[in-house]
Amino acid sequence: MKGKKFQDFLPVTKEDWIDQAQKDLKGGDFEKQLVSLAEEGFPISPYYAVEDTRDLQWIKNYDNSTNRASDIPGSSPRHWTNAVEVGPGDDAALNEEIRMVLQNGADGLIIPLSEETDLDTVFKDVLLPFIDVWIRPKGHINAALKAFSAWVQQQDLDPADLHGGILWDGLAVGFQKPIQLDVQLDQAFYTHQLFKAFPAFRSICLATSIYPNAGGTSVHELGYGLAALVELLDGLTERGAGVEELYSDLFIFSAVGSDYFMEIAKLKVFRIALSQLAELYGVNLQPEEINLFSVSSQWSKSTEEAPNNLLRNTTEAMSAIIGGCNALFVEAHDKYSQDSGDFSKRMARNISNILKEEAYFDKVIDPAAGSYYIENLTDRLYTKAIDLLTSLEAYGGWWQAYANHHIQDEIKEMRRKKIAQLQEGDTRKVGLKPQAFDQINILTEERYQLKPMSHDFLIGSSL
Repeated sequence: MKGKKFQDFLPVTKEDWIDQAQKDLKGGDFEKQLVSLAEEGFPISPYYAVEDTRDLQWIKNYDNSTNRASDIPGSSPRHWTNAVEVGPGDDAALNEEIRMVLQNGADGLIIPLSEETDLDTVFKDVLLPFIDVWIRPKGHINAALKAFSAWVQQQDLDPADLHGGILWDGLAVGFQKPIQLDVQLDQAFYTHQLFKAFPAFRSICLATSIYPNAGGTSVHELGYGLAALVELLDGLTERGAGVEELYSDLFIFSAVGSDYFMEIAKLKVFRIALSQLAELYGVNLQPEEINLFSVSSQWSKSTEEAPNNLLRNTTEAMSAIIGGCNALFVEAHDKYSQDSGDFSKRMARNISNILKEEAYFDKVIDPAAGSYYIENLTDRLYTKAIDLLTSLEAYGGWWQAYANHHIQDEIKEMRRKKIAQLQEGDTRKVGLKPQAFDQINILTEERYQLKPMSHDFLIGSSL
């Protein structure tokens, strides 16, 4: 471009913008009318400028670190797995569905397996080196995982060619039924040891999705999730596991909701905080080595006018990809409807493909890098999350907070506030009819088991 095209336009400072906004408000209160309060507890300005990022260079150091470059020449810089859940059905039906979804855009599988599963039938004609396999163990967990490990070792497969992981979090199980910490840590250690020979198959799952799916905030998911990780790391190293090995075996299973920019910031904070936590344990963990598995939110979905959930699924998938997920699972928009079927699964499966093949989200590795707004959200969210983690450690750690129902009470209180805001019209949800509030409240309580119970559990997790 020859010449300077914008020499007549003077630079505008943040103060200039605020002055003009106050004039346009004609005496109105700038703070009350234009500054909003995030449910995470910090104010959000209507406008961010370069002045707001002068102290945020440390965040910029984590830009463009969502994934390692592909070894395949000509590959796009940004890549993620399009994971699809198959089942229920018998072994032959599972195989048929697996082959169908792999031929129609999926490159990752979420599969329920038990010790009785005929793995030869389930994986017939499936080329494992080219896909991710995420196992949901059913029944007796040790027996199911041992059977899968033994079967894989019998295949003509390089151990490095098994990709995916185990979708089971021993601490998250505690929100379904009573658990004993030592028992759950023993199970996690057994699983870790069982799959040590497979460097690209991750067996330590930190399922933070339970918190936002029950009505918690991004701060809750980050703070409680990091505290649970500390509990896991300390317990597993006491049993003889190496910290570096544990980090290379770890993945985060995070739910991404409809607060578009906040969810992008949340995934960025996960990558930053995990990298910094690893450093405290003496592990040099690069941000791109962290594995984030994102799933569309359950909390954000409406059982009324379920087609609206298609839009929510799409924006949530966008947030997950821009935020840096390594695998993405979009659930059917009408999962909790009697009408849910193959068409709904197809629509969910296609969202990731459309964002890649038609919206070209795979062409830029980190499109959020340099955004003043997202950098400020990341900074505020990081600070709040670390404050929550610090307070939990002072309280006695994740287990102490869980055993005393501190975590459950905090999540339920936030959930109550969100429901009240919907009922009172302070917040709006597209496709949710006012007369359906009470019914939605009942359905939510049943889904997440938030009614008073003998042990007063938080949530019936999908793990």
